[in-house]
Amino acid sequence: MDPETAEPASSRRSLISAIGAAGLASAAALGVARPASAAPFTTTPEDRELLEQAMGLELTARDLYLETIEAGISDDILEVVEALSGNHSAYAQAIAAVIGASAAGRNEELYTELQPEFATTDIEAFATAGWNLENSAVATHTELFSLYESIDAVSLTGSILVVEARHATVLADIGGFSDDLDKLFEPQAEPLVLTGDSGGEES
Repeated sequence: MDPETAEPASSRRSLISAIGAAGLASAAALGVARPASAAPFTTTPEDRELLEQAMGLELTARDLYLETIEAGISDDILEVVEALSGNHSAYAQAIAAVIGASAAGRNEELYTELQPEFATTDIEAFATAGWNLENSAVATHTELFSLYESIDAVSLTGSILVVEARHATVLADIGGFSDDLDKLFEPQAEPLVLTGDSGGEES
């Protein structure tokens, strides 16, 4: 995608709106598969351990998008990148609130692996890196979703993965491959391994 042919501000605003719309109804529907009577409401110790890993993923995604901003990405998509980073920061804060911790501890191994892909001003390269990240995040949250025991963990994760799937759709549009239906509907994304070292700054 050539920055000189980027979409007008009205189109960018529609992309930002798509990113920010949290599909709570969809998230609730995901939770229907588990009988409420069979699940504790608040997070269990096992849930909190998994949620801490998920929080590390969200902080990593936040910081990867910040790398793109700091690299000097075109103003044509700057607001979108800022919205993506802000969403992941908000998800980390939400997870922290549920587990009773501070939002700190990105996944350093994952960050180090992906940082070069995000430290770019090439819009198409950025969009591809972001699309891969969001699809992997969705796959990871979906896997974790099946492991959670509590309603809190299930509901929160459902709301996160719905919006991150929308992130991927927006990034496909930015990257110019939104008409590649095979790529969009079969992204070949695998859940991320989140047990690496964590660190980084507090949110």
